[in-house]
Order: sequence, then C-alpha cells, then structure tokens
Amino acid sequence: MASFFFVGIISLAFAFAVLSRYGHARQSNRDFFVASGQFGTFLVFMLGVGETYSIGSLLGFPAAAERQGVSFVLWYMGFLILAYPVGYFVNPLIWKAGQRYNAITFADLFQGHFKSPFLEKIIVFNVLLCLIPLGELQFAGILNIVNWMHWNISPLATTSVAALLAFGWILISGIRAPAYVSVMKDLLILLVVIGVGFLAFRAIGSHGGYTDISRMGPVPDRQDELYAVSTIILQAIGFCVAPQMATFLFTARSARVVRRSQIAMPLYMLMFPFLYLVAVYVHVTKLPLPAANDVFMAAANALLPPWALGIVASAGVLSGLVILAGTCLVLGPLIARNLLPAVSDRIQGRSAKIAIALYLVFSVMAASHMSALMVTLTSFYYMGIIQMAPGLASVLWRIPAPPLGIAMGIVVGESVTISLVWTGARVGGCNVAIFGLAANMACIAMMWGGHRWYGRHRNT
Repeated sequence: MASFFFVGIISLAFAFAVLSRYGHARQSNRDFFVASGQFGTFLVFMLGVGETYSIGSLLGFPAAAERQGVSFVLWYMGFLILAYPVGYFVNPLIWKAGQRYNAITFADLFQGHFKSPFLEKIIVFNVLLCLIPLGELQFAGILNIVNWMHWNISPLATTSVAALLAFGWILISGIRAPAYVSVMKDLLILLVVIGVGFLAFRAIGSHGGYTDISRMGPVPDRQDELYAVSTIILQAIGFCVAPQMATFLFTARSARVVRRSQIAMPLYMLMFPFLYLVAVYVHVTKLPLPAANDVFMAAANALLPPWALGIVASAGVLSGLVILAGTCLVLGPLIARNLLPAVSDRIQGRSAKIAIALYLVFSVMAASHMSALMVTLTSFYYMGIIQMAPGLASVLWRIPAPPLGIAMGIVVGESVTISLVWTGARVGGCNVAIFGLAANMACIAMMWGGHRWYGRHRNT
C-alpha cells in the first residue's frame, strides 16, 4: 500500500505539470524561464516558499535540532523570520530592476546596470559555483527517503528516474511546471509534518519527556549567540540575494504581487515547531537512526501505519524534485543567455536545455559517489551568495560603483571567507562570512575612491 500511494502521488504531480502547459504550448524563452511575468500572488508565493519547504528542511532541520538543540534552532528560525520583512522591502525593488533591464537571469541585472561583460561573467561563475552542489544535495535527500521504502532498486536507478522526472517537468512547460506542482507539494508537506509532529508530541508525553522540549542539546554560550546573530543577519540578506529568488520574482505580474506574496510568507514557519517536536521525540526515545539525516523518516516510520509512509516519502521526494527543477531553470539560462549572448533566442533555448541535461547527469553521478568536494561546496552556498549583495544594492538603489570594484570585491570577499573556513578560524565566534563581506566592501570602496581620484586628475 505504501508503494501504491507513493506512485499515485508522484503520478498526480506529473499530471499537474502537464496541466500547467494548457494554453502555453508555444513558449518563448521569456515564457519558458519566467512565465513572461504573468504569475499572480498565489503562484509567486508557492514558488518563493519552495526554498523553505525543501527536502533540506524536512530532513536537515530535525536532524540538526536533535544533535545541536537550541543553538541551531536559534539561528535557523531567526534568519527566516528576518528574511521575510527584508524581502518585503527588497524583493519589489528586484522585480522593478528586472523590468528595467528586461531580465530573465540574476546576471542580467548586473549586465543591464553596469554594462560590463567582465562583471557579468564573474556573477555567472559565482552563481554556478554556488548552485552546482544543490542538485547533488536534492538527489542525496531523495535517496535517503526512498531507502525507507525498502525497494530493491540501485541508487543510480533511483536518481536517474528522479532526474528524468525533473527534466520532463521542465520540458513540458518550463517554470510553470514546478510552480503548479509546488501547490500540491506544499499541501502534502504541511499535512505530513503536522501529522508526524502531533503524533510525536503525544509520544513524548507517554515517555515523560515534556521537560526535554526546551532543554535538548547544549546550552548556547556567548560564542554560540554571536554566531547565531551574525548568521541570522547574513542569511536573511542572502535569502533575498539568492539567484533562485530573483528568477521566481521575475515571474510576477507586478511589484504589488511580489509584496503581497511576501506578506504571507511567515505562515510557512508553521512547520518548524512540529519538526522540532519530531527531533525531541527521537532524542527522548533514543530511536535508532541508520544515518544522521534519518530523524524525520525514522520518526514517521515509528509513528505512522505502514501505508502512510508512502505519503510521507512522496511529499519528501516532490520537495526535492521541485527545488531541483527550479535550480535547473536558474542555471540553464545563465549559461545560455549570459555566456552565449551573441546567439539567437532559439539557440539560447536549446543550449539552456542541453546545459540543464548535463547538470542533471553531473548531479546524478555526484550523488552516487557522494563527493567530499560537493559537500564542502554546499557549505559555501550562503557564503558565496552573500558576496553579491553589495553589487545588487548598487543595482537596486543605483549607487555609483565601478564594475571592476564589484567584481574584485566578490573575488576578495570569497577568498577571505574560504581562507578563514579552511584554517578553522573562529574570529570572536562570528560567522566568518561577515569578514569576507567586510573585505568585499572595503575593496569596492578603495576601487571607487581610486576611480574618482583618477577621474579628477585626468580632467586637470
């Protein structure tokens, strides 16, 4: 029965993807990648929260909460709570900049504002470096969930089928497919998380563990608190700077649609208290865990009837597939549009699909071998994304800054951050990306000052 529900729900999601094609059989590149800016509040909302209702949140949040306790929950919940009000003010400006420069990709904003091919390429390579490990991460999560179905299928076969499903959605109708499937996926995630969390809460009481709900994990010390506060600020900004978010915003009909969708975003925080209850349940009952990230699935397996595990697994797999498809639709046009600007729209569209296919193949192979390099790169995601914030601020508020300074700031900022991470430095307990960002901004300021000095002396 579990397999029946799993296959049925995945098939229904594919039907949603096909339905999204209705009325859009012939698509231009703009329609394929950003729906020609036709989405209303509901679909923009569903796309935006997909980054929160991800397979990483479903598996990673309870696993980290069970190991680290309050110190982890403090910064994770904090950055999301702050990200939404920041997005309320910043995201409409990103949409307006996208309209001003006729943007499809995140790099289009920089090219439109600075008119610098060099800076455009720096942005593209930085985004690609940050996005490359995300595909492998989704496949790793899908493998983790499917293992609980106890099918006699190899990991390579599982990830290959998942890749074909994601690629099929993309070919059907571009960005519309993950948007439509997100509606079904998010409702399923809510149902599953609240259900398992409620059962976990009841089970905690039967084990006399209610007092452990707020005491799990070590008590945060001063350095933990400094790290939490600095990470909250960095990732709240990084959440808005993420190239996936820019693509989702470009699908909106107006800046008002973006703002209205942002108002409802905090409602999606509902699932995290229930995920925390799941972590407490596993901690109190000492439930055996085959792997570190098996906290949620182990709890679901212990608390639900066998047939319901198929619903849980399908919700998790859909989360991974939606994020995977969204990542592909960011990566493809970056390569085809910003690295191949001189070719026709038709060739750009084909090149983007080829790039997406190659990315999926690469991610499948990476997931099969679980490269240590990929795991390391994943940890740099927000650290790399945040380095583009000063440049984006210059675009949004039209702050004069030399494009070479923006480009060099990104390179210097990431170099400082990576050096601090690899040396294991804990500078005052703060997130080391803050020092990379400070070096980034210092580099921009020096280049800007030098540019103005040269301009004055050249005229004299």
